[in-house]
Amino acid sequence: MIHQPNRRASTPTPQSWERSYMFLPEAWGGGYAAEACVAALDWFADALPGEPVVLCTQTANDRSMRLAAKLGFTEVERFEEFGAEQWFGVWSSVTPSG
Repeated sequence: MIHQPNRRASTPTPQSWERSYMFLPEAWGGGYAAEACVAALDWFADALPGEPVVLCTQTANDRSMRLAAKLGFTEVERFEEFGAEQWFGVWSSVTPSG
């Protein structure tokens, strides 16, 4: 799912979009999250070119951290919330020049 977030003060732009997903444990490790996220980000890049997508996950969630890297999200910040370290990243279909 890609939706507009409303909880992070450091969202890159006022109209950033957040990617989220949840799967039952029996579906973990099957590549479904990666496949769904690639499809959603491809659609998003065509529908709203240049608009950033943000992601937040606990750093202890190794699979989500690997997926974020695989999808091309870059770290914006780490912070404490819900009693654990969180990772906040951003993705854009626009490649920075330089």
